[in-house]
Amino acid sequence: MSDSGRSIYQDYKFLEPLAEGGMGTVFLAEDRRNNGRCVIKQLRTMENATAEEIQEAERLFDREASLLKTLDHPGIVSFMDSYRTHEDGRSRFFLVMSYVQGHNLETILQNHGKFSLDDTTKVGIQICEVLEHLHGLAEPIIYRDLKPSNLMLTPEGQVIFIDFGIARVLMSDKNAATRVVTAGYSPPEQYFGRPEFRSDLYALGATLYHLVTGVRPRPLITSVPSQQIPDILPSFDELIREMTAHSPLQRPESARTVRHRLYRIFQQIHPDFEIPDEAFSSDEKTPEDQFISQKIMKSGLKAAITAHESWPQARGPEFETYTDENMPSTLRKLAESWQRLSSTRIPKLDSDSKTTNADDFEQMVAAESNKQSQATSVTAKLKNTFDKHESNQTVWNKLFKWFKGE
Repeated sequence: MSDSGRSIYQDYKFLEPLAEGGMGTVFLAEDRRNNGRCVIKQLRTMENATAEEIQEAERLFDREASLLKTLDHPGIVSFMDSYRTHEDGRSRFFLVMSYVQGHNLETILQNHGKFSLDDTTKVGIQICEVLEHLHGLAEPIIYRDLKPSNLMLTPEGQVIFIDFGIARVLMSDKNAATRVVTAGYSPPEQYFGRPEFRSDLYALGATLYHLVTGVRPRPLITSVPSQQIPDILPSFDELIREMTAHSPLQRPESARTVRHRLYRIFQQIHPDFEIPDEAFSSDEKTPEDQFISQKIMKSGLKAAITAHESWPQARGPEFETYTDENMPSTLRKLAESWQRLSSTRIPKLDSDSKTTNADDFEQMVAAESNKQSQATSVTAKLKNTFDKHESNQTVWNKLFKWFKGE
């Protein structure tokens, strides 16, 4: 029930499903009260939950929904209401959001193709501004699920965050470290429930890499745009490398830092575009700062014309999004091992090792999700990798010993 005690089926008419992913199903709906359109997300329900767990889930859901309704930023979808129902012995949770015209970036990539560096830079600047807002709140929010399918592009060229992964709070254990990961976009620390602000920067780097190259980022591999586009600006290439570094300490300090570097990149693309030094001189966002972003956005995004196209919503990497409830057993064990070894510095993989290590990890996740892998084959794949680095006692060597039970 909503705060008013009314049923969601009384207030809204469900029209058609728009998308389905690891967090739930999204429906286009009609608001019966004003005949306007909206979007309703039905969150994935808890399986075999006890009465105590359901009560705790409801409490956390209400707390999170109340927080989301307070968000006020042009780059964030408006949250309108929340509902929960009890049917067939199961609790169902719903979130009502405003309807945003346009397409998500995943759909644009799959139907229109990759973005120009100019458009990618403009999209990155807008995303940074939203992350700055979220990270700077009195109760800071780490987004944790940044990827093209969660970002809408309107006909006006506005990028809007449309999904806040509210299912992350539906945990029975108050003290548990919630793990929500999407293969290719989530950083290493997120696999063992230790996300921080710079985790969002990793996901942003992976997203910008996907936009500019048209190639989906691979799990736990530092993204390098120049491997796909040899003549790309070195400054952009270096920024994406840093943002997708395995250690948070090797990434840029903040979303504001990334935004300023994107300003410089935009200036390289457009040498006549002037940026006053005052825009970089303060630790806080200044009027000059805001003016620069507005001026850049006024030049328009060419990709925004695709918002008028009639395309079915493309399926993104949601099928590779896992929480504690549905994480494959092999991935769960890997995450738990990372957590035990978290006191060891996560290695920065060099050019000789990053492909084999990350490839084996990616193959392991894919094999597990497709139910085609056995534990012995996983161990064999890992052994081929770790034997090459036997003399180097990194976290990877320790991880292999853990798989062998040593």
